[in-house]
Amino acid sequence: MCAEGEWERFVCHFYNFYFAHTAGGQMIGKSMSDKLLGGRTLHFYQWQGDVKADLLPRLRGRIDAMAAAWDREQKDACLAETAASFKGGGSLLSHIRGPR
Repeated sequence: MCAEGEWERFVCHFYNFYFAHTAGGQMIGKSMSDKLLGGRTLHFYQWQGDVKADLLPRLRGRIDAMAAAWDREQKDACLAETAASFKGGGSLLSHIRGPR
């Protein structure tokens, strides 16, 4: 559960992380599969339906429909959280990557 007034911020983080990690995960999975498994697709990367054509657009549509009912203040709260959402993702990737 989100605290009162926090829902829009949560949706911003969810939207950015979900779509970025889904796309990134698919690229990483394909790369590792090609390099280590002769192109074999692990069960983890097998979905019922097409991720790009079915699953992601359906979720995006639900989120967009929900946000369409928001007032200007709610939309601004979500938008204001965007930089923090990307900063958090970048920090996580830097941590995983390690020092250069």
